[in-house]
Amino acid sequence: MTKAITLVMLLTGASALHAQDTDVVRSFASSLTSMKQGISQNYRRSSSVSPYYFRLLDPGVYNSSAAKHVMALNSEESVQDSRDLLNASIDKSLIDLYLKNPSKVEYSDEQLKEEELVSIASPADEVIPDSKVEEILNKDLQEKAATEIDDSIGDIGLKVEKPNFWKYKGEFSLQFSQNYFSDNWYKGGNNNQNLLSAIILEANYDDTKRISWANKLELRLGFMTTTSDTCHTFLTSNDKIDLTSKLGIKAKKSWFYTVSFEAKSQFLPGYKTNDRRRYSSFLSPLDVYLSVGMDFKPALKNGNEFSLALLPISYKMRYLRDHDENIHSVYNMVGKDCTHDIGSKIEMNSKLKLAKDFFWKSRFYYFTAYDYAESEWENSFQYQFSKYISAEVYTLWRFDDNRDRKYYDDNLGYFQFKEYFTLGLTYAF
Repeated sequence: MTKAITLVMLLTGASALHAQDTDVVRSFASSLTSMKQGISQNYRRSSSVSPYYFRLLDPGVYNSSAAKHVMALNSEESVQDSRDLLNASIDKSLIDLYLKNPSKVEYSDEQLKEEELVSIASPADEVIPDSKVEEILNKDLQEKAATEIDDSIGDIGLKVEKPNFWKYKGEFSLQFSQNYFSDNWYKGGNNNQNLLSAIILEANYDDTKRISWANKLELRLGFMTTTSDTCHTFLTSNDKIDLTSKLGIKAKKSWFYTVSFEAKSQFLPGYKTNDRRRYSSFLSPLDVYLSVGMDFKPALKNGNEFSLALLPISYKMRYLRDHDENIHSVYNMVGKDCTHDIGSKIEMNSKLKLAKDFFWKSRFYYFTAYDYAESEWENSFQYQFSKYISAEVYTLWRFDDNRDRKYYDDNLGYFQFKEYFTLGLTYAF
């Protein structure tokens, strides 16, 4: 098309043309330009060109009929209507090109007689609908564009791969800390300095259009010395196994239909100072939640994240692998190894960048089986001094009224509190 427009400009610059003939050629050039612009915008045709211009589409071909018509003795008398006038103007334009720019004429129509340029299967008087023309035009242009892209990729050696919607990340930390536990902390503990290690692994899928699947495994294990404890050489200060998985199917904008799964337990037995009774152990308890609902997850800038899941249908299973009587008493499961509850749940997770290298991570959940409630609000304030050195202040509020009355605290009631400060090594991968 660019070549045809260039040759048309040669025609319009020919001095021998009459003003009327020049206007015909300029109209044709304008139509081609408009059509080219329309095609470049999403392959949509914005204008059409009269079929009588077809001989101007490639003026590099000598058209013998043009010379025959111009040289005819009765050429002026043969002009009877606007269509004849248009053909006459095109003939004059072509002859002027042949005379002024013979180097541009490369072929003769005699050479093309044996070629089947256009094959029309339909009757001559059949009109092709505009929608069909549009379909053919779009198909041809798309095929051409695909061919051009493949050719260009081959030229520059670019390798095109299927997009990978999975993102993986992890974090390992080894830190020193100090701890404070309320007297009725449900897993037991001792206020002291300790060494804390943590591994956080994430595998998240997001096709950016419909499906989102977030998976996270958090493992924490900390130990503290117990100089005042006559029963134990050390105690666990932090012991956590937390596996979460949340599958979302986009409903509208930032809302997703969601299925949420969570499993929580610990590695080692939990004791209190100068107390030989176990308050927890591996898979005792094991809490499993399976919930269905809606998740509000807006797209935030600067790496910030926020998610609020409203889960009106939630199933909770609590399992005690250990047959220790004290553990069963702590969790109000005397004579039972497993309980099943149906209720509702709310989950909130966020990660916000408060300042350069200063982050706030928060997690909140509230589960109710309508005869008791269980809730946790976890906050972590982390400052990254360098790539490998960080400090963290961690707090955790917990509420659980599904316990024996003897664990009720006069000041806090069924609320429990935990806090620690750490400074140490952090490595993200």
